[in-house]
Parts: sequence; structure tokens; C-alpha cells
Amino acid sequence: MAVNYNTEFSELNGLERVRRIEQHRDPYPGSAVYYGYQISRVEPGCVVLEFTPDESHLNFFQTVHGGVLAGVLDSAMGFALVTVLNPGEHNTITDLHTKYLRPVRSGGEAYRVEGRIQHRGRRQCTMVGELCDAAGRLCVSATGTGMILEPGSK
Repeated sequence: MAVNYNTEFSELNGLERVRRIEQHRDPYPGSAVYYGYQISRVEPGCVVLEFTPDESHLNFFQTVHGGVLAGVLDSAMGFALVTVLNPGEHNTITDLHTKYLRPVRSGGEAYRVEGRIQHRGRRQCTMVGELCDAAGRLCVSATGTGMILEPGSK
């Protein structure tokens, strides 16, 4: 069952909201089920996911589809943004730029995906993301901007 944090837990700050998911007190969003990631670390302004791609994520060339990789990075940066929200605030990501440096493959290897806040302003936030293989090599990097929405705005 999905949780609507904007209505059910509006009194919590964003860090508390993400920690509820990390601690398995609330379900992951549907995108986590599709992409197959788990939260492995949560700090204010930083979230690390563990992503293990499978065959459903592959493209024609048997590497992980770029859209999947962008989606996982979007999730990591989005979670990082949520960790700096005040009670009642919510957000939307307004742009995402990805750079693919190495192929990502399925086969059981877990990748580390980190989203970090660079700057949180009153209404905008800039973020960076990195997806690294088990050896620590950078495979995909991303930058993004998020809009912070006030309580009651849609």
C-alpha cells in the first residue's frame, strides 16, 4: 500500500520521512520496486542506494538501459532532496542531466548510487549523483535541480 507523505505525515521533516522507509516502517515507493534498489544510508542531504540490476533492466546491447540508470540516479537525488525538507514541504525534480562513462551490467553485482545536495535555497535545490561499481569506479554521473513546494501547493 502506498503512503502519501504529503497528507499522512506532513508533520514530519523530510529526513524523518526517508528514515521511515530505510527502517522498513513504511513501504518503498513503486519506483524502488521497479528499479530494485534499497536505501543503504541516510544522512541530511545525502542518500546512498544499493542497486542490483537484473535482466528486466537491459537494453538491446545487454547493458542496463540509460533510462533505468537515470531513474535510479533521479531516485537517489530525490531522496537526498527530501532529507532537507521542512515539515509540510514537498518537491519535484525540474531537470536531470546524466553522463554515461562505463557500461552497467546485470549479473548480481550491486552498484552504489549516491545522491547529494550541493545547495538548498528557499525554493530551489541543486543535486549531484554518482553510480559506481563494486570496485568504486564511476559509471554514471548526474546533476539535477529540484523545486521546493510550500505546504498546500500542487
